[in-house]
Amino acid sequence: MQITEFKSIVATFADPGSELLFDSTNFGISINDDLITAKITTRSGDVYVDEGTGAEPASKWIINRLARLPLLATRLRETVPPTEHFVSPVVSLLPTLERQPDEKRVPSPDGLKLTLEALDQRSPLETMVLYITSDAGEGKTSLINQLAREQAQLFIDNKADWLLVPIPLGGRHFLRFDDITVGVMQNRYRFPFLYYQSFLALVKMGVIVPAFDGFEEMFVENSSGEALSAMGILVGSLDSQGAMVVAARKAYFEFENLRIQERLFDTIKGFSVGFSKLELHRWAKPQFIDYCLKREIDDPEELHRRVSERLSSDHALLTRAVLVKRLVDVAKKSPTLDGFLDQLQKSGADFFSVFVRGLIEREANEKWLDRDLKDGVGTPLFTVDEHCELLSQIALSMWEAKVDFLKRDALEFVADYFCETARKTAFQAQQVRERIRGHAMLIPSMNASNAVEFDHDEFRMYFLGEGIARQIRPMNARAKAEVLGTFRRGPIPGDAMLALFRALTRDGTLDRAQAIKLLLEVAGMDAQASYTHENVAELVICLLSGIDGTGVNILGLSFGHDALRDKKIAGVAFQNCYFSNSSLDLAELTNCTFVNCKFTQLRLTETTRVSGVVFQGCAVDALVLSMRNREIWGPAEIRQQLELAGVTFREDVPPPPPPPPAREPDPELVDVEKLTRYFMRSTHMSESIIRMKLGSRGQAFIDETLPRLQKCGVFVEIKNLGSGVQRRFRLGVALQLINDAMTMANGDFEQFLAQFN
Repeated sequence: MQITEFKSIVATFADPGSELLFDSTNFGISINDDLITAKITTRSGDVYVDEGTGAEPASKWIINRLARLPLLATRLRETVPPTEHFVSPVVSLLPTLERQPDEKRVPSPDGLKLTLEALDQRSPLETMVLYITSDAGEGKTSLINQLAREQAQLFIDNKADWLLVPIPLGGRHFLRFDDITVGVMQNRYRFPFLYYQSFLALVKMGVIVPAFDGFEEMFVENSSGEALSAMGILVGSLDSQGAMVVAARKAYFEFENLRIQERLFDTIKGFSVGFSKLELHRWAKPQFIDYCLKREIDDPEELHRRVSERLSSDHALLTRAVLVKRLVDVAKKSPTLDGFLDQLQKSGADFFSVFVRGLIEREANEKWLDRDLKDGVGTPLFTVDEHCELLSQIALSMWEAKVDFLKRDALEFVADYFCETARKTAFQAQQVRERIRGHAMLIPSMNASNAVEFDHDEFRMYFLGEGIARQIRPMNARAKAEVLGTFRRGPIPGDAMLALFRALTRDGTLDRAQAIKLLLEVAGMDAQASYTHENVAELVICLLSGIDGTGVNILGLSFGHDALRDKKIAGVAFQNCYFSNSSLDLAELTNCTFVNCKFTQLRLTETTRVSGVVFQGCAVDALVLSMRNREIWGPAEIRQQLELAGVTFREDVPPPPPPPPAREPDPELVDVEKLTRYFMRSTHMSESIIRMKLGSRGQAFIDETLPRLQKCGVFVEIKNLGSGVQRRFRLGVALQLINDAMTMANGDFEQFLAQFN
């Protein structure tokens, strides 16, 4: 470590207002109101520090004395909750381009081991961002926690020199990584010795790897870009050093729309950043058997056979870790498993509701018994429906407070309010207050002392959806006020919105047209640029699917990503509406009218069905023909293709001139577009990778096309930090400008270059 780097790192630990003071070979600094003085020397160009116990390398002194990482390792072992009966998932790793230019996926039956190896072997020439991806409830959080505990033990045993620090984001909509990180370090891990800048300095040194868990609902294409922008700032601040882990359902470089990717890429394009992905696979029979054996199930093969016979071998109850855990709970405690499985089989797509009610049934009928006995027989305090309603109110309280836990006083207030509305006696209410913290669906929270949270976030999302459905069902003025108060808090997560839709439509008695009318009135009670409009739009489009919407007029709503995908909509009139990127895969649009609507991107597939659809004054920015693997930006050609698909245009102004005859794009422009997408995986690319990705056209691109791109500033040569003499390049202009230039070029490479001259 050089003296300049030493000064900059030590300064991040200093108390506010204090300075690093030097006097000859001594220095002093105030940290946590403690004055530290030491002697500083250099040997072979490296800095050594001596506090009177012998000189040691500056990096080691920072790690042990200032950062106190041995203490942090102990705190991680003590505070990160162990995953009972942990089963390492089957995974496939897509390494960074720097590590594996051919992008060959690395499969492994032991995800825990492979992830530690991938982080341990990260390149020192770039910032590594490792995505851990899977659907909800498939073990991302469990894997991160287990990784943190395993690595902390290796650090304590002097077998590793870095720590993985889990930082749960909890689905926060407004991201400030500095506040979240410092808050987690102090409140969760009881470690108050790091400021945010000192935390970043340790990440850049490679001795801390932060693992951000909770991007699921923010890494979506209809987001404002806030999560992507915040992450871009964080990655940029690492200055091409260190590594971080991000748990999400989808890696940002997998988005098909480059306009979504540019939010992050344009923030970090000046740094060396490599992206990799660890994909968790759903459990198969071996993982199910392994888990059952750890739970001491007598005959796991028989249990798997009984469930798969009724529900299929790839059912979520056998393949999703969180549900397997609960299934085994039922199998160990319930003598009527077959009857329970029969109920699940009949429930179809709504199996989760039946599953949750089955879990609560034992709680209601065997545990929550009224101690005020009559004739010596205990009676249930609550019915199963009342249990669900109480848990729904708890989930709503968490949503309104924007937290994923409730402290004891708030929990007891919810219980008292529920008992009052349910007309329970004072003695029964007292019993509820005593027992609610031990409910089977609730566990002690790691986020706050004396608080509880749901056993898994999926259960919280389910009960949040159920709670909002209970607010809507009365269809009166009070319902509108309550729904408005809930919807304006933030965008309802996708899992909760699905639970809400299923709760509303479960018994078939809901008048969807009346519900849509009520929701539109709720939207009218709030500003157009509000979460209320966003939530109403998402729920309304779901309620419209599958019914005759004749007479329904949707005015001024903004619909999110893939709002029209797999929707069967008939007779609905949309006016002044905004549609984000949406695939029309499996969609059926019949006799619908769109007036003055804006579509950012539509994707037509072979399963799209359009009949009697009218566009009037509508704008479509881009049209993707998935069957031809082609994206169109020209207004005239977009109109032409939509008319071929079955759309009728009614315009007050003359249509645009017909498009020029379709032409195949120049091969040079195809090469540029292909490489641009690879830059999403790594912000820098060497000549050898360019040759590999372009195949037979690689050398021609380097010899002829690349110099012209450099001259226009589209590609910029950067310093080669690795071995060898091959050149390295990055994009020299914003990704948005490249996208716009490709749109204007209409397949002509010369026109593309002209946009930058």
